[in-house]
Amino acid sequence: MLLAGHLAKVQGLKGEFLFHSVMDDPERLEGMQGLFLAPPHQDLEHAESEPPARPVTLRGFRWHQERPCLAFAGVQDRTAAESFKGWSLWMPEAEAKLGEGETFRHEWIGCVVYIADRKVGEVLRLDPGPAGYDMVVMRDLRPGRTGQRDIPYIKAWWTLDLPNRRLDLNPPEGLLDVNLIGG
Repeated sequence: MLLAGHLAKVQGLKGEFLFHSVMDDPERLEGMQGLFLAPPHQDLEHAESEPPARPVTLRGFRWHQERPCLAFAGVQDRTAAESFKGWSLWMPEAEAKLGEGETFRHEWIGCVVYIADRKVGEVLRLDPGPAGYDMVVMRDLRPGRTGQRDIPYIKAWWTLDLPNRRLDLNPPEGLLDVNLIGG
């Protein structure tokens, strides 16, 4: 399953939600089968959908002040909707359509990071970052180093070989040691 977004707040009296989308085109949710709602603590990316997660069918999609607004079958009014505020909406990975050169975040997890053919780290996750860049969160595997490093995904710095679980990084000098400055 892939995270589509979060139900931000209840909108109006008809059981609609303002939706905080993490997908590029939330309008694609219309007519999509296999959607699930889950509380924010329940991660369906790597797990089967178990209670309290529940399958849902979209009964309405519209834009409200430039934000997606969703309604689900079986959630007919504001009172019924309140208990789902903050829940996550998940979609089947098979419904996602990637463009040329696009990847899923979870495909990066566990990939080994190299600089000039020298192993320097392992990807723990990708996080949305400031300025619109994703941040590659890497476990530092360099000798004598511990912890994590957050490296912006700037396309010119990275060469991806996901089938071989390898990422080559060509960062500006000192980027991985920025936290050591002055210390």
